[in-house]
Amino acid sequence: MNNTNLHSLSVDEVIAQVGIAQAIEIKYVASLLFSYRCTITCKHCLFNCSPKRPDMCVSFEDGVEFIHQLRQTDRAIHIAGGEAMMYYDEMLAICFASNEIGAAPHFFETNASWCVDDDVTRKRYKELKSLGLMGVLISADPYHQAFVPPERRLRAFQWAVEIYGRENVVAGDLSLEQLYELRRIGRDEAHLAEYSRNHPPRFVGRAGEDLAPFSLDRPLEDLANDALWHGGSVGKSCRSEFDPDEMWEIHIDPYGNIQTCCGIVVGNAHEKPLTEWMASGFHTDNELVNMAYQRGPYAYLDLAKEYGYQPRDGYPQKCNLCWEVRKFLHPYFLETFGPAEIYHSV
Repeated sequence: MNNTNLHSLSVDEVIAQVGIAQAIEIKYVASLLFSYRCTITCKHCLFNCSPKRPDMCVSFEDGVEFIHQLRQTDRAIHIAGGEAMMYYDEMLAICFASNEIGAAPHFFETNASWCVDDDVTRKRYKELKSLGLMGVLISADPYHQAFVPPERRLRAFQWAVEIYGRENVVAGDLSLEQLYELRRIGRDEAHLAEYSRNHPPRFVGRAGEDLAPFSLDRPLEDLANDALWHGGSVGKSCRSEFDPDEMWEIHIDPYGNIQTCCGIVVGNAHEKPLTEWMASGFHTDNELVNMAYQRGPYAYLDLAKEYGYQPRDGYPQKCNLCWEVRKFLHPYFLETFGPAEIYHSV
């Protein structure tokens, strides 16, 4: 069965046929951002997560409710962060309750920092699988490996394949030698700068502060056709990041903030369910979101000028232009340009 036919199936049916790794490309994803706290401080982190963030995660009641809302989207649902495994007991309780009502998330994301030995790794994977989680996404790149010992990432991958099956593990099969090479790059500024230029992330959040300076600025008119966070280009508009039918990913954070693009709050899951927000279209309820939908960061640039912003001659990336003007506008529009964790580096 090809991807077109698979798309007509429910997300659970797709996962049953091809596994999570392929399903997320077919059905797209939706996540519960469990916490903005993380075990590490990656230079490319769009959400500006850090061990120094407040020691908090989503509440039990909200976690169950938000996962239930996410499940109504027919997307592959995952628990993300930050590093949700910092709050393993809380995560386990939410997954247990969600599974009891037939709404278990499909997988979770991790940086593998918790995989300190085989017993812990195997035990936690099995516990989560017993509660309905069918797979895992495991990060690996110079930014993560600068902090996470390669042995832990290797262990995380090997046990994940053993317990979930390769088709349900969203991660590269990297050798210890390859992981140490990523670590070498991540811990050497010159090599990391070169890596960032050759494989640029979205220059938003910490990446906008720490990695954007490694890339050359380009004139404003040259940025319009840059690919967006999840690919594609529609000129100045950022429509595909905010259209419920086109956007690749959507998040609900610990406060109930709904985000499709890091740091732009398009609604709140406490006010009305996510599917109701999606049905009406996020841009119809918020003029700032509509500005991004119609004209992207160029609309925010014009707005920022009205508040005294002095634009640079150029920026390295369309997303970085957006980040820079949103940082400036954040104090004036806290409800939409938030939450504070994303905009304040620690």
